[in-house]
Amino acid sequence: MGKLPAFAPKVTLGSNRSTAAPSYCTDESKAHTRNRKTGEKGGNPAGTSPYVVYSVSLAKNAQGIWQNTSLHSKRGGCSR
Repeated sequence: MGKLPAFAPKVTLGSNRSTAAPSYCTDESKAHTRNRKTGEKGGNPAGTSPYVVYSVSLAKNAQGIWQNTSLHSKRGGCSR
């Protein structure tokens, strides 16, 4: 819920063109979560950066279809 703008997209292709590593940044300053049982809203932990970088690893399978092999995020890993 809330707003989650993304920016600074980047894609790196592997030398054999069967792997790729896209990444992007998000500004989570206006994003929040909501507990479905209690309805309580939560935001970014106090004292932490609202900017998060996401890095994805993709690989082509035997049929040539791109599949996600991993996803990593790092709070404070980028800035606007």
